[in-house]
Amino acid sequence: MDNQSNSPNQGRFLLAMVLAMGVLFGWQYFFAPKPPPVDNTNASAPLAPATPAAAPTATPQTSEVATSPATEAPRREITIRSSLYEVKIDSKGALATSWIILRNKSGDAESPIYGDGSTASNQKPLQLISPKALEQSPREVPFRLMTGDAATEFIVNDSSYAVEGADSDLIELAGNETLTVEFVHRQDVMLAGSTQPVEIRKKFTFTADSYVSDLAIAFTRNGAPVPNVKLAIGASIGDHAINHHTLYHTESEAVVAKDDDISRYWGYYSFEYDAAGKSQLADRGTIDWVAMSDAYFAMAAIPATPVQSADYRSTRYDVDIEPVYDSIVNWVIRSPKKTETRHLLTAYMPVATDSAVTKIFTGPKDYDLLKGLSDEMKAADGRTVSIVDLINFSNYWWLRWLTKPLSIPILHALSFFNSILGNYGAAIIVFTFLFYSLLFPLRWKQSKSFKKAAGNAPKMKEIQDRLKELQKKGVPNDDPRMRAIQMEQLKMTKDALPIGGCLPMLLQFPLLIAFYTAITIAVDVRQAHFLWLPDLSA
Repeated sequence: MDNQSNSPNQGRFLLAMVLAMGVLFGWQYFFAPKPPPVDNTNASAPLAPATPAAAPTATPQTSEVATSPATEAPRREITIRSSLYEVKIDSKGALATSWIILRNKSGDAESPIYGDGSTASNQKPLQLISPKALEQSPREVPFRLMTGDAATEFIVNDSSYAVEGADSDLIELAGNETLTVEFVHRQDVMLAGSTQPVEIRKKFTFTADSYVSDLAIAFTRNGAPVPNVKLAIGASIGDHAINHHTLYHTESEAVVAKDDDISRYWGYYSFEYDAAGKSQLADRGTIDWVAMSDAYFAMAAIPATPVQSADYRSTRYDVDIEPVYDSIVNWVIRSPKKTETRHLLTAYMPVATDSAVTKIFTGPKDYDLLKGLSDEMKAADGRTVSIVDLINFSNYWWLRWLTKPLSIPILHALSFFNSILGNYGAAIIVFTFLFYSLLFPLRWKQSKSFKKAAGNAPKMKEIQDRLKELQKKGVPNDDPRMRAIQMEQLKMTKDALPIGGCLPMLLQFPLLIAFYTAITIAVDVRQAHFLWLPDLSA
């Protein structure tokens, strides 16, 4: 009975279930939101790791394409301008695409500064970012991040970041004003079969009256900092208005403070290139900072804590230049040089991705400026860092211990005379006069010694002849006659020894080298004019 009485209820239950399932499937088919299409714009075949082959690195993991259809932030170019510099940061990758130095600030003095070859009627901007680096694909410009995985690097360096802290595209700073601008990008990626959120933040802090800026990078995947990330410094930071590189107008070099010493790597000398004109190097040791530098300007990255490696990549290429005679022979035969081989050199330094601050110095290599910054600036971990050795006190490492301590007081003396006379050429002349005046006692003693030796020459010959006569007769050396002649010879030569003439010359030699070094590294000598000479550093 009970079963019979319940049968209509069971039928209604089954009918309700069928209707509910029909409604559910119908709603899902006709009204439910469609899944977002996969964005294939970031798809990229895995490439070789970014670190040089010589550097031991972990096997890079291969990520797949981005899965989130997050709205792309509008591309912007943020310009930060102060009396010292003008910097442009592209929101695509949050990369520096222009860095112009406007003035050289040394102590309380400031002076305008321009690109090489500038004249009063044609003042070229002193652009530190290489045009060749901007032409590369991908761009080899400062603050590019390398992870060892091509797809991840594409997201990090080629996505358009949202900009926070910059209401306009041009921000002008005055006095000691400070600006913090942050570039943010978020995106989901498919990794090992699962979707993981990726967030990249690059926070820049600029101060109007300082060449030092702060860079804090927060790069997380699933909320955890991404390891083994490297920061690009360069490529080839320096004065890119130079037409022809010489001993004075040098190409950019990589400079690293490693194991309490300084190492330098030149594109034309330190690398062995393959058939494609490419080369890599790896450095290992305790590293305080890594920089790219030419003769007068540099960009140095000072990590939050010392790192244990740095890597360098160089690309060799030829470029057309304005015709120049690079030797006397070519000038005589009227055969100017029209092309030049150059090297696009980039340094890569491990960087913390947990918002720790990396300090970035970008400016002139003025000794007083670098010394002042070294005395005041501290890294994020509190350690004192000296960047004075950005200055190359000699191309020969075995001479730097001598030229550095001698060049510094000469730099101060030249700066002092320049402040009084208002012209570096006149300052060099006055210093040269005083320099040789100080050496006059040595030179006078040298001259006196040579003159006395010349005056004693006839008597010396007579004494030597007498000695030979006695020796022929077999007179022993302890004979009183031999001793008398030897004493007479000693008396005549004691004030006219040849070494007395050579010693002053030997003492002058390191001073002359230091004087030459000081003139070639002084930023104020660059583009200083004198009489018909437009540039004393040329």
